[in-house]
Amino acid sequence: MIHGILLLDKPVDITSNRALGIVKKKLSIKKAGIVGILDPLASGMLPIVLNEGTKLAQYIESYEKEYQVIAKLGLVSSTGDAEGILKNTDKDNPFKLSNTFIRATLKNLVGKQMQIPPMHSGLKINGVKLYDLARKGLVVDRKAREINIASIQLISYQENEIHLNIVCSKGTYIRTFVEKIGEQLNTGAYTFGLRRLRIGCFVEKQMVGLDNLTKEISKVIHVNDMLSNIKSVVINKSEILKITSGQAISTTYSDIYDEIAIKDKNNNLLGIGRVDNGLIYPKRLINFNK
Repeated sequence: MIHGILLLDKPVDITSNRALGIVKKKLSIKKAGIVGILDPLASGMLPIVLNEGTKLAQYIESYEKEYQVIAKLGLVSSTGDAEGILKNTDKDNPFKLSNTFIRATLKNLVGKQMQIPPMHSGLKINGVKLYDLARKGLVVDRKAREINIASIQLISYQENEIHLNIVCSKGTYIRTFVEKIGEQLNTGAYTFGLRRLRIGCFVEKQMVGLDNLTKEISKVIHVNDMLSNIKSVVINKSEILKITSGQAISTTYSDIYDEIAIKDKNNNLLGIGRVDNGLIYPKRLINFNK
């Protein structure tokens, strides 16, 4: 049985859930889930956790993400992307910006900031997805959330189109951020193209296309290698018996860690624990016998 994470290269014009269904069918997987949904018009890295790998989804979710973005200037969209109703803005001429001005504007947008999630998103309020409300023409109040834009690089600027590389934190809505870029450039903007290149330590060359799933099954990242960024501890046989039965075990760690990867001497991941007051408490255990 396959336990781990598949980094699917999702094509455009297909929903993330549809892509998940295809993966489950082609690989005969019963238990699988998505980490970080991509819009139908977006392509690129769609992490799909498989079997016991689903227990680690929340830790992958927190990784920073890298995107390749195409923004159209001089136009705004009702949805923030090419799926919405487009209209011209009566702002500055998007064809006559200087690269120097664009780079300076982008530089000022790097760092921590507050962002209000868009109405056209899968975020739920009172159990209802925002895009379901938006389709009915409804607008509800949304709380602003802190995001972090780690970097923005201007790749090219031609006519009314800018190509960007954006590295950002979990929970960042690129469509909304592109609208903010358009406001700062005083032209208006919407997301014309979006491709996710990286999530944490997972990179583009590790991705697998839908057509090559069975041929490149070896590219599935085993559950043992999913949490390379989390501090780990190796425990012995007697400690394994205790931790797998739900008991705490002693450790030399004196600090408090909310998350620590618990492994055996062969680097097999046993689960996630919590360190407090010199003890490791089990939080989420892996069962390869399922």
